[in-house]
Amino acid sequence: MKSIKWLDKNFELIILAIFLVIMSLLSFSNVIMRYCFHHALSWSDEVCCYCLALSAFFCLPCAVRMGTSIKVDTFASILPKHVQSVLEIACDVVMIGFLGCFLKGTVTIIQNAAKIKQASPALQIPLSYLYGIMGFAVALAIFRYIQVIIKCIVCRQKSKEVME
Repeated sequence: MKSIKWLDKNFELIILAIFLVIMSLLSFSNVIMRYCFHHALSWSDEVCCYCLALSAFFCLPCAVRMGTSIKVDTFASILPKHVQSVLEIACDVVMIGFLGCFLKGTVTIIQNAAKIKQASPALQIPLSYLYGIMGFAVALAIFRYIQVIIKCIVCRQKSKEVME
Protein backbone atom coordinates (compact mmCIF):
# COMPACT_ATOMS: atom_id res chain seq x y z
CA MET A 1 0.00 0.00 0.00
CA LYS A 2 2.87 2.33 0.80
CA SER A 3 4.43 1.81 -2.64
CA ILE A 4 1.08 2.46 -4.34
CA LYS A 5 0.73 5.77 -2.46
CA TRP A 6 4.28 6.68 -3.42
CA LEU A 7 3.59 5.84 -7.07
CA ASP A 8 0.32 7.80 -6.95
CA LYS A 9 2.23 10.82 -5.71
CA ASN A 10 5.25 10.53 -8.03
CA PHE A 11 4.15 8.73 -11.22
CA GLU A 12 4.09 11.78 -13.50
CA LEU A 13 7.29 13.15 -11.99
CA ILE A 14 9.09 9.88 -12.72
CA ILE A 15 7.91 9.90 -16.34
CA LEU A 16 8.90 13.55 -16.76
CA ALA A 17 12.33 12.84 -15.24
CA ILE A 18 12.83 9.90 -17.63
CA PHE A 19 11.94 12.10 -20.61
CA LEU A 20 14.33 14.80 -19.39
CA VAL A 21 17.18 12.32 -18.95
CA ILE A 22 16.59 10.84 -22.41
CA MET A 23 16.51 14.29 -24.03
CA SER A 24 19.63 15.44 -22.17
CA LEU A 25 21.66 12.32 -22.92
CA LEU A 26 20.68 12.22 -26.59
CA SER A 27 21.29 15.94 -27.12
CA PHE A 28 24.65 15.76 -25.37
CA SER A 29 25.73 12.66 -27.28
CA ASN A 30 24.65 14.24 -30.56
CA VAL A 31 26.74 17.34 -29.83
CA ILE A 32 29.75 15.12 -29.06
CA MET A 33 29.16 13.12 -32.24
CA ARG A 34 28.94 16.27 -34.37
CA TYR A 35 31.96 18.10 -33.00
CA CYS A 36 34.29 15.20 -32.25
CA PHE A 37 33.42 12.69 -34.95
CA HIS A 38 31.80 14.97 -37.58
CA HIS A 39 28.86 12.61 -37.76
CA ALA A 40 25.45 13.15 -36.18
CA LEU A 41 22.85 10.68 -35.01
CA SER A 42 19.97 11.10 -37.43
CA TRP A 43 17.36 9.65 -35.11
CA SER A 44 18.18 11.46 -31.85
CA ASP A 45 16.41 14.69 -32.82
CA GLU A 46 13.25 12.72 -33.52
CA VAL A 47 13.37 11.00 -30.13
CA CYS A 48 14.04 14.32 -28.37
CA CYS A 49 11.11 15.91 -30.19
CA TYR A 50 8.77 13.10 -29.15
CA CYS A 51 10.01 13.20 -25.56
CA LEU A 52 9.40 16.95 -25.44
CA ALA A 53 5.89 16.61 -26.88
CA LEU A 54 4.99 13.76 -24.54
CA SER A 55 6.38 15.62 -21.53
CA ALA A 56 4.01 18.49 -22.31
CA PHE A 57 1.09 16.07 -22.10
CA PHE A 58 2.33 14.56 -18.82
CA CYS A 59 2.74 18.02 -17.29
CA LEU A 60 -1.06 18.38 -17.23
CA PRO A 61 -1.83 15.52 -14.82
CA CYS A 62 1.25 16.50 -12.81
CA ALA A 63 -0.03 20.09 -12.45
CA VAL A 64 -3.52 18.88 -11.54
CA ARG A 65 -2.10 16.46 -8.94
CA MET A 66 -0.01 19.20 -7.35
CA GLY A 67 -2.76 21.82 -7.57
CA THR A 68 -0.62 24.15 -9.65
CA SER A 69 -2.65 24.38 -12.83
CA ILE A 70 -3.17 27.88 -14.20
CA LYS A 71 -6.45 29.48 -13.27
CA VAL A 72 -7.85 32.94 -12.80
CA ASP A 73 -9.20 33.21 -9.29
CA THR A 74 -9.63 36.95 -8.87
CA PHE A 75 -13.42 36.69 -8.96
CA ALA A 76 -13.51 33.53 -6.86
CA SER A 77 -11.32 35.05 -4.13
CA ILE A 78 -14.01 37.60 -3.18
CA LEU A 79 -16.64 34.89 -2.73
CA PRO A 80 -17.29 33.01 0.54
CA LYS A 81 -15.24 29.85 1.11
CA HIS A 82 -18.26 27.58 0.62
CA VAL A 83 -19.02 29.14 -2.77
CA GLN A 84 -15.34 29.00 -3.72
CA SER A 85 -15.21 25.24 -3.17
CA VAL A 86 -18.42 24.70 -5.16
CA LEU A 87 -17.05 26.88 -7.98
CA GLU A 88 -13.77 24.95 -7.89
CA ILE A 89 -15.60 21.63 -8.22
CA ALA A 90 -17.69 23.06 -11.08
CA CYS A 91 -14.52 24.20 -12.90
CA ASP A 92 -12.97 20.77 -12.38
CA VAL A 93 -16.08 19.11 -13.84
CA VAL A 94 -15.87 21.43 -16.87
CA MET A 95 -12.22 20.45 -17.31
CA ILE A 96 -13.15 16.76 -17.12
CA GLY A 97 -15.71 17.37 -19.87
CA PHE A 98 -13.17 19.21 -22.02
CA LEU A 99 -10.55 16.52 -21.50
CA GLY A 100 -13.16 13.85 -22.25
CA CYS A 101 -13.81 15.49 -25.64
CA PHE A 102 -10.06 15.75 -26.16
CA LEU A 103 -9.63 12.08 -25.31
CA LYS A 104 -12.41 11.11 -27.72
CA GLY A 105 -10.61 13.00 -30.50
CA THR A 106 -7.33 11.38 -29.53
CA VAL A 107 -8.87 7.91 -29.83
CA THR A 108 -10.06 8.80 -33.34
CA ILE A 109 -6.56 9.97 -34.29
CA ILE A 110 -5.03 6.78 -32.85
CA GLN A 111 -7.43 4.65 -34.88
CA ASN A 112 -6.72 6.57 -38.09
CA ALA A 113 -2.95 6.43 -37.58
CA ALA A 114 -3.14 2.68 -36.91
CA LYS A 115 -5.37 2.12 -39.92
CA ILE A 116 -2.95 3.77 -42.36
CA LYS A 117 0.11 2.45 -40.48
CA GLN A 118 1.58 5.92 -40.09
CA ALA A 119 5.17 5.78 -38.81
CA SER A 120 7.84 8.25 -37.74
CA PRO A 121 10.39 9.18 -40.43
CA ALA A 122 13.69 8.11 -38.86
CA LEU A 123 12.85 5.25 -36.51
CA GLN A 124 9.63 4.02 -38.13
CA ILE A 125 7.86 4.02 -34.76
CA PRO A 126 4.11 3.59 -35.31
CA LEU A 127 2.64 7.00 -34.54
CA SER A 128 -0.43 5.33 -33.10
CA TYR A 129 1.80 4.34 -30.14
CA LEU A 130 2.86 7.94 -29.57
CA TYR A 131 -0.72 9.16 -29.88
CA GLY A 132 -1.71 6.40 -27.47
CA ILE A 133 0.75 7.69 -24.89
CA MET A 134 -0.73 11.16 -25.31
CA GLY A 135 -4.19 9.68 -24.81
CA PHE A 136 -2.98 7.93 -21.67
CA ALA A 137 -1.70 11.26 -20.31
CA VAL A 138 -5.07 12.90 -20.99
CA ALA A 139 -6.89 9.99 -19.31
CA LEU A 140 -4.51 10.35 -16.36
CA ALA A 141 -5.37 14.05 -16.15
CA ILE A 142 -9.08 13.14 -16.03
CA PHE A 143 -8.30 10.67 -13.24
CA ARG A 144 -6.36 13.35 -11.35
CA TYR A 145 -9.26 15.80 -11.66
CA ILE A 146 -11.59 13.15 -10.25
CA GLN A 147 -9.16 12.66 -7.35
CA VAL A 148 -9.13 16.42 -6.72
CA ILE A 149 -12.94 16.57 -6.72
CA ILE A 150 -13.20 13.65 -4.29
CA LYS A 151 -10.57 15.22 -2.03
CA CYS A 152 -12.43 18.54 -2.09
CA ILE A 153 -15.75 16.87 -1.22
CA VAL A 154 -14.17 14.85 1.60
CA CYS A 155 -12.52 17.98 3.02
CA ARG A 156 -15.85 19.85 2.90
CA GLN A 157 -17.58 17.02 4.75
CA LYS A 158 -14.86 16.91 7.39
CA SER A 159 -15.06 20.66 7.91
CA LYS A 160 -18.86 20.42 8.28
CA GLU A 161 -18.44 17.68 10.92
CA VAL A 162 -15.96 19.82 12.83
CA MET A 163 -18.33 22.82 12.70
CA GLU A 164 -21.18 20.73 14.14
